[in-house]
Amino acid sequence: MSRPALLLAFVLALLVSGPVAHIGAQIECAVPVLQAKAPPGTTITSAAIVPADGPRPRYCRVDGQAASPGNQVNFRLGLPDGWNGKFLFQGVGGLGGTIANLDASLVRGYAAASTDTGHVATDPDWGSNRAKEIDYGYRGTHVTAVASKALTAAFYTRPVQFAYFNGCSNGGRQAMMEVQRYPDDFDGVIGGHPATGTPMQAGRAVVYQHMLASADNFLSPEKVEVLSKATLAACDGTDGLVDGLITTPQACRFNPDVLTCRGGDGPDCLTAGQVATVKKVYGGASANGRPFAHGFPPGHEGGPTGWAQWISGVAAPVTQPDGSLAYAGARLPAGYGLMDSNFRFLALEDDDPAFGWKVLNLDRDLPRLKTMTEILSPLDPDLRPFSKSGGKLIMYHGWSDPGISAAGTVAYYNQMVQAVGGQQDADRFTRLYMVPGMHHCGGGPGPNTFDMLPVLEAWVEKGIAPARVIASRITDGKVERTRPLCPHPQVARYLGTGSIDEAANFRCEAR
Repeated sequence: MSRPALLLAFVLALLVSGPVAHIGAQIECAVPVLQAKAPPGTTITSAAIVPADGPRPRYCRVDGQAASPGNQVNFRLGLPDGWNGKFLFQGVGGLGGTIANLDASLVRGYAAASTDTGHVATDPDWGSNRAKEIDYGYRGTHVTAVASKALTAAFYTRPVQFAYFNGCSNGGRQAMMEVQRYPDDFDGVIGGHPATGTPMQAGRAVVYQHMLASADNFLSPEKVEVLSKATLAACDGTDGLVDGLITTPQACRFNPDVLTCRGGDGPDCLTAGQVATVKKVYGGASANGRPFAHGFPPGHEGGPTGWAQWISGVAAPVTQPDGSLAYAGARLPAGYGLMDSNFRFLALEDDDPAFGWKVLNLDRDLPRLKTMTEILSPLDPDLRPFSKSGGKLIMYHGWSDPGISAAGTVAYYNQMVQAVGGQQDADRFTRLYMVPGMHHCGGGPGPNTFDMLPVLEAWVEKGIAPARVIASRITDGKVERTRPLCPHPQVARYLGTGSIDEAANFRCEAR
């Protein structure tokens, strides 16, 4: 059924029965009953009533599997009392293999679902199975979304009014794969900090090849703090306001050479090898003279959720007999762990034990990466089918994300604008919000608390196009600062009067 027809059916049901939140008609929360109502290819493995707990309502928890070619993809569906008539699919992070917690969505009254994307995290060999790789790449989200939406409609004996997707990091990658490959799955999609698959991992490999080649190249947490203080001093005022926040890092012209130690290594400078490491992080990676992986904008590299967590690590690597370094133990930098796993079993069409990040040569190996790049990477900028379907997309990314390049998301957005016909056409269905000072899906010194879901709902359900979104910086439960997030390429400008910690004293303007 088309979206207009589905909505008409829902409205007619409301005219007869009243608001969805007060409708009690639903089928029994039991495996045999749900299996009888399940769409073809769907197996219900368990169903149970979960009592209310605080603000989370009583709900029917359904576990199941959706068939895909060569695989069975696990999903979980929560069907709450007081259903709001809508459906929300929650993305998952990392390399998948787990199912997201649905409580926050259930509190809001959504029927909520998530998937492990076709494999379990405890299976060390899942990456040797092509069907599981494809399901992780894109297909697993689609088949479980189709199955769980159908089950939702069957359980409540009425159609889903609106279907949404929300995810960050790998969940953002899932979001972008959905709008690119399955434009009819969701009415509205939120894609935060979208991972770019193979290019992202290649960029990390180039950094680690250099940083772990010698102790002289390694950036300790202390040296990251030296860098972070220097970039803030150099770039804080690029937006016209010195406030401890780099709002326009794309305007920053910081040169890490200024930190080079002049008289031997010291606590307030970087060695030549460390400066080269910083340049590789900022510079990204190229293949055969063309950019392949975007670098990271300068600014706010320090702090517990910054480069120490994602790039260099909080524990020093161990020196090897040849003078190179190797991480040991369980406290690996998050970026290193993901990159190492990808190059062991998610980089090549046919896994090669001799291949890995240490031996990667992009000029030589780019053709070998092609197949898995297409499976894992949401790089197609032509979102006209999603726009034509009536879908709405909100993207967001922290400028200081140390895990996934914010510059890459901006570059994709710009390509998408061109592919769909220009800014006016893009504005009909998509927005991008860049968040100053925010690290990966949160953290950092910037205004990192905001809620895009009501903004998306207003756009999809009422036709209210997004404008500024208020974000907060909260410490120990206290709001320290609020700022407007502006639709890219606009930025927040201080009006010149009033507190710089209050969003009301800023307006969104073209950069």
